[in-house]
Amino acid sequence: MEISRHLRMKLGYKVYILIAILAYTAIFSIVEIMFYRSFIIFTWDLGIFNQAFWNTLHGRFLYYTTETYYARTGCFLAAHFSPILLIAVPFYAIYPTGETLLVISTFVIAIGAFPAYAIANFFLKNEKVAVMLGILYLLYPLMQGVTLSGFSPESFAGTLFLFILYYLVKADLKKLALVFPLGLMTHEASAPIIAFIGIYGMLYHRSVKNKGFQASLIILITSIPYFFFAQYMRIFFGWTGQPSLWHEWNMIGATSTSDLPVKILLNPIGALNSLTFDWAAKLLYVTFLLLPFLFLPLLGLQGLIPAIPYLFTSLFSSYRLYYSIESHYGAFVAPFIFLGFLHGLVRLQRKSRLKTSLWKLAKLTLLVTVTLLVILLPLIYSQYQVFNVDEKKNNVVRSFISRIPQNASILTQSNIFPHVSNRPCAYTIAPPIWNPEYGRIDKQILQNLSKLDIKYVLLDFSSEPAFSSTASLIYTDFIIPNGNRYSLINAKDGVVLFCLKT
Repeated sequence: MEISRHLRMKLGYKVYILIAILAYTAIFSIVEIMFYRSFIIFTWDLGIFNQAFWNTLHGRFLYYTTETYYARTGCFLAAHFSPILLIAVPFYAIYPTGETLLVISTFVIAIGAFPAYAIANFFLKNEKVAVMLGILYLLYPLMQGVTLSGFSPESFAGTLFLFILYYLVKADLKKLALVFPLGLMTHEASAPIIAFIGIYGMLYHRSVKNKGFQASLIILITSIPYFFFAQYMRIFFGWTGQPSLWHEWNMIGATSTSDLPVKILLNPIGALNSLTFDWAAKLLYVTFLLLPFLFLPLLGLQGLIPAIPYLFTSLFSSYRLYYSIESHYGAFVAPFIFLGFLHGLVRLQRKSRLKTSLWKLAKLTLLVTVTLLVILLPLIYSQYQVFNVDEKKNNVVRSFISRIPQNASILTQSNIFPHVSNRPCAYTIAPPIWNPEYGRIDKQILQNLSKLDIKYVLLDFSSEPAFSSTASLIYTDFIIPNGNRYSLINAKDGVVLFCLKT
């Protein structure tokens, strides 16, 4: 009690933000680790980062094996230019496993509550309400989507966007000079978003003589060339230039976000068809963006300006994860929906003199958000069956993994891959049922892997359809063609382990 009282006196209401950050990190880290150990969720990106970080610690810079289709050299910076990831390497080195990455990612996301609180306090001049809104930001369903998607550069992006916004509206140029380049370093897709933050800042500060306006202008004119620099660096690190296998903007004729605006202008019919494609899901997505904040961001459209680049690319796409609340892409839009909400509150205060009822409105918003959170989380993540884990079968998988030496090469399906990826020679393929083209690429990868003397092959035919289909493809296109080279050394409950004959 004495410590709590001391912190309360020293930090004021900010102590509750600190408690919220620690509580969010602890609770969601535990939940994520439980999901991770279920062999059901976090099946692709986490394995990539676990391998890339492990190899970095062992002298192979961000090297991973799963996406040579995009990254010829095997360096992750070819797939996405995200040098911010190197900040996490020393913390990963303390305990180099996938669980560590999940804790790091969750903590980085949770830190976003602090700039969210600070921005709210700056606009509303009410610290008590600002604390509630900082906590509200963490409970926003999109943030759970980012958190439960595991480790990703987007985890850093969302938090840094908020810091950039805070120091920009305050015109704190020294701190802005620190967080601005860090924000650019999160992802090449962050550059257009930060450019629009610059536009927002210019409209907010208005006067050319204002140092905040001048800083905003610098952000704008710096972010645009940085975007092309990031693309060049991807090529430098080995990007093959291959378009996405999902063909997100195929209806318009665009192959990337770079040529999307031009293609929309040249093909307005295709653009309309693309925008209305899967319209019900897109409408539901926009509803879930705004509903937790009582649609008040519609009163604060100025705050939504930085959300334009992502909403533009996502709503014109045919890739559902771009317009879904359970993906890590929510980090590209959530901070600005929150900012729009704050602008909406300010406008409501000025027009209807709601200063005395601001606290009640904040409580109502929190209640709606928590209600949505309780309803949505089980619905969204029940698809992964994380609440019905077959622990007996999982123990079989773990026992098989324990038989594989740490330095041995291994090929496995993507849901097992994160658990064995902390080694240089771990391989997997994408679930072929994701997309027909993945099946084609998978066959090519397996053909190339047949030339290597991969020591172990671990498959689980009783797993989820996406993963069991991967196991079947590895068996038919790798084990059978190389049947004379591999022997079955163990099999139980649909889990099989093959070993290269000596």
